[in-house]
Amino acid sequence: MKRADRTIISNRLSAVSIRDLVLVSTVWKRSSFRTVARELGISPSGLSHQVRKVEDALATTLFERSSQNVKATPEGKLLLSHIEQVLREVGALDLLATKTAMPFGGHFKLGVISALGPYIMPHFVALFEAIFPTITLDFLEGKTEGVTQRLRGGEIDMMLSCRKDDGRDFETRKLFAERLDLIVNTAHPIANVNMVTMQELASLDIMTMADGEGYSEDTNVPPPAQNEDGIYGPTSEIRGLSFETIGALISTRGGMSLVPALSVPRLAAFPNVRIIRIGGNAPMRKIYASWRSSSPHHQAFHQLCDALCKLQDVCDRSQPA
Repeated sequence: MKRADRTIISNRLSAVSIRDLVLVSTVWKRSSFRTVARELGISPSGLSHQVRKVEDALATTLFERSSQNVKATPEGKLLLSHIEQVLREVGALDLLATKTAMPFGGHFKLGVISALGPYIMPHFVALFEAIFPTITLDFLEGKTEGVTQRLRGGEIDMMLSCRKDDGRDFETRKLFAERLDLIVNTAHPIANVNMVTMQELASLDIMTMADGEGYSEDTNVPPPAQNEDGIYGPTSEIRGLSFETIGALISTRGGMSLVPALSVPRLAAFPNVRIIRIGGNAPMRKIYASWRSSSPHHQAFHQLCDALCKLQDVCDRSQPA
């Protein structure tokens, strides 16, 4: 913008407010000073003075005034159409400013790993809507690496996973520790016990996740036991399967595996399975929330995390069937 242009805007239009433009636009639409003055609760003379101020600033007579009605001059119509455009843009700016002032800009995008999503999302949605009832919520599922890249690229606002990301570009907060239970086919002899120990687990053929997708780094998944000859006992590794699929396999083909506490109500509904608590230092997985350190919504993130931490009680109350 040239200096001369800035001077013209400063000297001629600085005294004109958005309210003045609204008054002028309303007079044009109503074609009557008296009607507009009555609707807005001001005197006709005061309204006329405000319109005259805009005309002086624009150096143009906007209206032809008569005792019967008010109509725009030919040159006034052109300026009034631009005033309408300005007011539309101001309205859009006001709406945008209101939206961006809301937490997360009015739209929250969550990424969650597939090994957690089906079990935490019903709780998450209820908690989120209670805290941020006017915020739109979108979410996606995926593997840890993929969700992490989406967070880093700005496609999502927060991720929930079992991995603590130590990267400088993320802020990460632990939410709760989720107990792992043993799911077993009812045909297996151990299905008759009420609790198993970690030592007993080591001698069993347990399907574990080879890719670690459903566990946190410090989950104490029991290693296979050694017999008298120093040979490790049977332990099966599975890759890329969800806990739901594992439950379905155990239900139809036998076997056993470790499943998180939040999944117990759903997996216990499979036929031919029993879920058993593990005594002592039972395996746990930690659940974390991560978001970009550069985000301006840190307070809202922590407010949401405070609520999610309460899911620890839900995990602790979950009882194997």
